[in-house]
Amino acid sequence: MQFDSLYFFVFLAVTFLLYYRLGHKFQQLVLFLASVFFIAFLSPKLVVFTLIFVILNYFLGIWLQKKAETRFRVTVFWITIAANIGILGFFKYINFFFENVNLFLSLINAPGSVKLLDLIIPVGISYYTFQALGYLIRINRKAEKAETSFLAFANYLIFFPKFLAGPVERSNHFFPQISKPVLFQADNVTAGLRLFLWGMFKKVVIGNNLADPVYQLYNNIENYTGLPLLIIFFLQAIHLYADFSGYTDMALGVARIFGIKLVDNFNRPFFARNVGEFWRRWHISLSSWCNDFIFSPFIVKYRKYGNKAAIAGIFITFYVIGIWHGANWTFVAVGLLQGIAISYEFATKRKRLQIASRLPQGLVTFVSRTLTYLFFSLTLVFFNSQNIHDSFYFLSHIFSDFRFNLSGNKLIYDSSSFFVAIIAFGVIYIKEALQEAKVDVPGYFYGLPRGLRWTGYYLMMAFVFYYSGAGDAFVYLQF
Repeated sequence: MQFDSLYFFVFLAVTFLLYYRLGHKFQQLVLFLASVFFIAFLSPKLVVFTLIFVILNYFLGIWLQKKAETRFRVTVFWITIAANIGILGFFKYINFFFENVNLFLSLINAPGSVKLLDLIIPVGISYYTFQALGYLIRINRKAEKAETSFLAFANYLIFFPKFLAGPVERSNHFFPQISKPVLFQADNVTAGLRLFLWGMFKKVVIGNNLADPVYQLYNNIENYTGLPLLIIFFLQAIHLYADFSGYTDMALGVARIFGIKLVDNFNRPFFARNVGEFWRRWHISLSSWCNDFIFSPFIVKYRKYGNKAAIAGIFITFYVIGIWHGANWTFVAVGLLQGIAISYEFATKRKRLQIASRLPQGLVTFVSRTLTYLFFSLTLVFFNSQNIHDSFYFLSHIFSDFRFNLSGNKLIYDSSSFFVAIIAFGVIYIKEALQEAKVDVPGYFYGLPRGLRWTGYYLMMAFVFYYSGAGDAFVYLQF
């Protein structure tokens, strides 16, 4: 049930009416049943798996809480962590492990091979596993107590707006909201609908229309050289941003309708001036989770090793971020590249600041943002490629047989949708540039006369209907 489908709108309307009509006593139950129905619509088997996962972690949290003051606390904690990582590893990485075992056996000419398992990776497993891990770690740190309400805990893990592709919610941010009465407030509904429409505009008008050329090239990469590769090199970041941030806005908008504020995932990432800053603006819920639960504990534990510990922590963190996205060496390469870039920035920060201080600030900002975007685009070559071979083919042929000729280019369709997507992104970029300059763009828009505001809404809806594009599945649905 995609967020931009008619089924979802009907489902959302029914859930909304029940949620506010039945009152606080049944609000958590309504959200839980709605989430179960939402998952069941995707797959009945997925409901069984997720409910078992929820029940397991509910009791693991209570068990860990009970052992908090005993000598068994550390053992119990690692059992809870191993249970979650084991489940994630089995479903998401076991066949990847077997494939590499078979590759090794073939390289040494050993007889036989390991049979791959017939597994389907449960949708959203990376998200709710990390949420469960963060919750258990916080209990172990005594930063919070185990949640005793099963409905509240279940909603924390499988709340339907964030089930498909996050954000990676924090327990200490979610539980206080879900536990208090939520009264109907028109401002929440209005803000939620505005955010949902804005997200749909980004996802459908831009993300969907750029999905076709991006996927067409990566699915048939050896048919392309030169200019088509260069076009996709620059467009793929825009496609992913529109798709993923569009989904996030829709998820946040739906949650806001029910009086719940989820953590945001994006803060104008294309205005980042280095890779470290980029990760404070891109997929914020994941990068901050990894910082709090992997990087920071690691460098604290090994602080006696100084900068060596910091660099090791960077590589470990970005290895996790890379492999979190999927069981493929391409994602390991993404994490490795990010680790190299941030380690370089860490080691050269003082020297780079000295050089920058002698140059015009505007030039430094422009060059820094451009280099950051180019580096991110480079990593997306690995992110989007089906294997490492395809990634190297892309990079080695990007200036091969290069012809400045767009006529007949199969990546740019005859319809106006492709160009509408580019123009729409231009509008978004200008909006974000003004916000980066501290201009309150939303406040200015909301201050316009009602007729002008509704003209804007209708225009966005019209573009959504007329330029919906062929791509529909969210990119991050696969993770």
